[in-house]
Amino acid sequence: MSHQVETMAYTNEVPWHGLGKYKAGGWKTVDALLKDAKVDWEVERRPMFLDGKIEIPGFAALTRSSDEKVLDVVGSRYVPVQNEQAFSFFKEFVEAGKATLETAGSLKGGKLVWGLAKLGTSFELKGRDKVNGYLLCVCPHEQGKSLLFKTTAIRVVCNNTLTMALADSKNEWRMGHRTAFDGVKVEEAKTALGIAREQISEFEKNARLLQKLNLSKQDVIDLLAPIYGSEKRGADNARMAQLIDIYENAPGAQPGNGWGAINAVTYYADHVASRTADKRLTNAWLGRTAMQKEVVLNKLLEIV
Repeated sequence: MSHQVETMAYTNEVPWHGLGKYKAGGWKTVDALLKDAKVDWEVERRPMFLDGKIEIPGFAALTRSSDEKVLDVVGSRYVPVQNEQAFSFFKEFVEAGKATLETAGSLKGGKLVWGLAKLGTSFELKGRDKVNGYLLCVCPHEQGKSLLFKTTAIRVVCNNTLTMALADSKNEWRMGHRTAFDGVKVEEAKTALGIAREQISEFEKNARLLQKLNLSKQDVIDLLAPIYGSEKRGADNARMAQLIDIYENAPGAQPGNGWGAINAVTYYADHVASRTADKRLTNAWLGRTAMQKEVVLNKLLEIV
């Protein structure tokens, strides 16, 4: 699986990529979850040496205890957040809010460890188009990357994911690696994440507006071309043709409205873009295609 999602475990619904170990009934303890997802290891700072003799000051190798793999080179102020710390908080938080921790695993060779909890909040659009609310937790083991929690919607018919861009409230909470994940930060995270269900409700309003927004095929091309294509570049033209085909024919396609347009973008990001499942999932949640989703959503909301 070196070119796939590195490790993963899930309960209830099978994830879109069909990978991972299934666990009936979920997990009663964090230890059991971490073990099934194969992320029951710790990250350790280790000194670095030049020619094996002279220690390099101010830097350390960040390694994982399971195989001593070097995940990154970090500075002297880097404070590791352990998988057990992040998931203990995450599990406590989601259970207190009657949510269900359903998926966990690692990406990028262990550099990103993640969990996904179902919020028990959903809505259904015209055409029996159901969307479920989730909360994503990402615990990175890389210099410059933050512990991250963000609200995410998943469209059931095609398992497209979309992080909501809301005008009046933040859709994510981050903590840099120069700060310890202590009691104060835990309480701060709980406060920030308490609005997750409100965000799903707000997104429902936007989704209904998008479904009522009439768009022609040319409108969609004009909307997506500045982001995904260029008339002077053949590869980009091929990508635009692929996006329009998805817009018209992908599972749950709704050509002719704004909801169909944003779902063409999310389907492309989650199921087509990038050469591996690992890179595809990473980008769809945290990278380039995640930003493209947000740009398109914002453009659509500007014209509803």
